[in-house]
Order: sequence, then C-alpha cells, then structure tokens
Amino acid sequence: MRTLLLLVGLLIPAVLPAATGEVRVQEGDLLFVTAGSTGLSGAIDDATGRDDATRFDHVALVADGTVLHADEQGSREQALSDFLASARDRQRQVVVYRLVPSRQAAIPDAIAKARTLLGKPYNATYVQSEDSYYCSDFIERAFRAHHVFALQPMNFRNRQTGRISPYWTEFYRSRGMEVPQDAPGTNPSDMSASPALRRVGPLS
Repeated sequence: MRTLLLLVGLLIPAVLPAATGEVRVQEGDLLFVTAGSTGLSGAIDDATGRDDATRFDHVALVADGTVLHADEQGSREQALSDFLASARDRQRQVVVYRLVPSRQAAIPDAIAKARTLLGKPYNATYVQSEDSYYCSDFIERAFRAHHVFALQPMNFRNRQTGRISPYWTEFYRSRGMEVPQDAPGTNPSDMSASPALRRVGPLS
C-alpha cells in the first residue's frame, strides 16, 4: 500500500494552498506580479505594458512549495507566503499562469535548471549576461532547453509617443550606457501572453 501511495504521489502534480478564493498553485506554475504606476515599475509598464491585458513587472516559478525568481536581492528561492506578502505590502496582485498541457513535460527540467541559476546577482541593466539575471530572463533561461519562451527585441520606447522616455535615458546614462533598444531580451507582460501559458487567476 505504501508503494502504491508513493506512485500516486509521483503521478499527481503537487497542489499547494493558495492565498484566496479557489485558485490553487501547482508545481511549475508561473506567478506574475502586476506593475506599479511610478518609478522603475512604471517605466517598465510604460514601455512593455499591453493595452489589451493585465500588465506585469515581475515573474517567478513555483517549485517544491517555494518560488524561484530573480529580484533586486539576486536569483533566489523564497517562501511562497513571503512572496505573496511582499506583493500585498506593495498593493500588487499576483496572478497564476500555467503551462498548457503540451508544454508541461518541460517543468522538471526547468526547475532543475532554475536551481543552478540561484545565487547570481540581479541584472539591473537588462542586457543579457551569463553572470546576472533579471526576472523574466531567469524564467526564460530555466525553460530554454525546451524552447518554451523566445527572446525578442527589447523596447524602451513609450507606446504612445514612440520615443524613449527620459526615465530610461537617464537610467542608462547613469550606468555609462546607451539605451539597449532592440537588444534581445524578455519582459513579464509579453511572457504572460505566450501561447505556452494559460491564465489560471489571481492569488492576492
């Protein structure tokens, strides 16, 4: 009987308690955090937000009851409850997205790969690097071997004016860099629109 129970446990995806409502998170889910309207978050939304969808500025991967992600503290593992509490403290919503069935076989390898990326510093320039990562970059790399998400030209132009905003001009000037317009990269809003994902619903 014990052997049977162990086999059943391996065949059924782990289901973790959610913060609210009927939404439950499971192994390999992606947690997207809604964007703010000011500062860095507002600048990201200004350039990458989609008018026809919820706008996000962060994403994390659910693994073994925790989340794996890259934020200002670096690439790290964090308790799910702490991740959700941080979002609530900033008055942000966390929305669960799940890989479509045809892509779910990638999850074990993606989690294993993500764990090899932990401990690296945060990439505050968003230019691809092998030594530091930002949030959607971390997730894309985790799933890269299975070609789940694609790199695309980064955009720093205001969606209405088509001009690079003064925020980004100063942001990169202070780092001694030109704005890396059209360099390969990722962002959470575009990632959430991937055909590899389906929206499950909000957690907080």
